[in-house]
Amino acid sequence: MTFPSEESGPGTAPASPAPAAHGGRAAVSPDVPAEPAIPAGPASADRPAIPDEPDGLLGAGALRPVSEKLIRARYVAGIVGYVIWLLMIAAAIVGTVLTGWWWIAALGVAPLILLLQSLILTPRRVRAIGYLDAEEDLTIAAGVMFRSVQTIPYGRVQSVKIDEGPVDRRYGLAKLTVTTAAGASSVTLPGLPKEEAERLRELLTDRGIENMAAL
Repeated sequence: MTFPSEESGPGTAPASPAPAAHGGRAAVSPDVPAEPAIPAGPASADRPAIPDEPDGLLGAGALRPVSEKLIRARYVAGIVGYVIWLLMIAAAIVGTVLTGWWWIAALGVAPLILLLQSLILTPRRVRAIGYLDAEEDLTIAAGVMFRSVQTIPYGRVQSVKIDEGPVDRRYGLAKLTVTTAAGASSVTLPGLPKEEAERLRELLTDRGIENMAAL
């Protein structure tokens, strides 16, 4: 006598079919953890990339940025110019209201443009400045719209000078000026912390002496 293993009634749903097997084994979809995102670019803790810059900015990914304090220093140094531009804008508006001559208002357009571009573009201009002291040369880059990248071999360095004005001193910054032997041309690197400026000055001087002694 054969006994059924399960009773099927009118209200019992048929058993669902077993999952299809592939090669004798059931198909299994294991949960694969997502791979961690890998940051793009050659930036590192010792050589961070310049932030807040358009993609493709020449040399930005391989250069060290200058201090962010340079942004505030440039704003403070430009206060006198900002006041003069505001007075010119106000004079143009008052002159237009008193005389009714619209062309007087046009005289305030130029200082308005100068004021706005300085306030808006100063952070990006500062973040576009970078440098890299390699084994054989020093590279300095600056500019957003008009980008320039200059490489100075240590053997061509004629003199190195560090300057700091009142505003730079207030923020602990210094400006490095490198003069080369070729036509007595000079390259300026602003926005350096004082310790970094001193380090670069010693590096350029020592490397220059070494290269001259090797000749």
